[in-house]
Amino acid sequence: MTESFNLLSSIDDNHLYPFALQLAAWLIDDLNQSEESVPEFTESRARALLRAANVVNVPTIDDFNRLVEQETAVRLALHDLLNETGLGAENQLPITNYQSPITNNQSPIPWLSLAIAAYAWKSGYPLYQLDPAAPPDVYSPAGQVIKRAGHWLRQQIQRSATDRDKLGRKLAFREETAVANTPTLNNLQPEGTIAPVPPHFRPPIPVSYPELVRIKPNEPTAPETVSAPVIRNPRITITENDLAPERAAPRRMPPIRVAPQQPTRTRNAPSPANFNQAVRHKFGRNRERMVTTKLRIVVQEYPDGPGLYGLQVKVTCKGIRSYVAGTTGRDGRFLCELPVRMQSGMTYDVDIAWPPDLGGKTERKSVTLNADRTEFILPFFQKQKIE
Repeated sequence: MTESFNLLSSIDDNHLYPFALQLAAWLIDDLNQSEESVPEFTESRARALLRAANVVNVPTIDDFNRLVEQETAVRLALHDLLNETGLGAENQLPITNYQSPITNNQSPIPWLSLAIAAYAWKSGYPLYQLDPAAPPDVYSPAGQVIKRAGHWLRQQIQRSATDRDKLGRKLAFREETAVANTPTLNNLQPEGTIAPVPPHFRPPIPVSYPELVRIKPNEPTAPETVSAPVIRNPRITITENDLAPERAAPRRMPPIRVAPQQPTRTRNAPSPANFNQAVRHKFGRNRERMVTTKLRIVVQEYPDGPGLYGLQVKVTCKGIRSYVAGTTGRDGRFLCELPVRMQSGMTYDVDIAWPPDLGGKTERKSVTLNADRTEFILPFFQKQKIE
């Protein structure tokens, strides 16, 4: 927090807007680079991401735009953004008082794209992977970037006028904190001599020298070596005595016949219906009304990575002997419907059996489901990040 205070207090009012504009351009240029052609990360794209992820609504964005028309609100918004993302301690920011002042006719600050880019910089997440047409899951790294940007935006609106005035006085411009002797690029003078460039000097060219071999006339030469003659072994012949004796003919057993009166053995596989009935019978009788919601278990190699196919999933509830079991699909997902209490919800335990090549252990997570949502997602990851 000290770094962001010192940084903003060293920027006067005429250079505050150029600093925010160049900060947004610096972050977007750094995080939106790819070997392939990627779309530009514009303000409209950032607005669509926030709306698609359902973290802010249109009235909240409109209230924020009206708020940052004030000088104090601009300083507070930049202070919170630099402090939460760690950019206030970055020594490579595009600073500051030697930039040309901004006029009222220039473009406004792209706050939405600046906020998403700042939190993406903190997480090291590339901007070109954020697509409004396919909003990320809220628990994924991309979803956390958008969620934090929306929280920062709502924080500016919810701050009271008294707190805004107190913090604004601390962040006001102070001449003693400004670096007055920092030279601009135009004022820098070259020092020392400059190396000559072609055609004023000849670049070094590699030269290959021939190898000289001196032979004395009286020096004896080495005798020629004579290769040894090739010795042929006798031919390989196979006689009947060398062959293995004929194997005995396989013995055929009589065919197996199953008579109608013979009982057949059946396996008692766990049934989701029996599990749901047991939960409703134990927790719903003479108590709260029970409803049904969906639980989607997602098993991936790493966050936003490929799904793991064929892993055993087991869903249990404390006090219930039966359970729901199955395996993940080709996309690494397993979906089941579970009963929950209308008011207090229900807590279920989910076990994932990792195969031997992934450790061979059983991982358990507990999740509390409630009736407010129709579907819950519980992720399992083999590793937390890409190596």
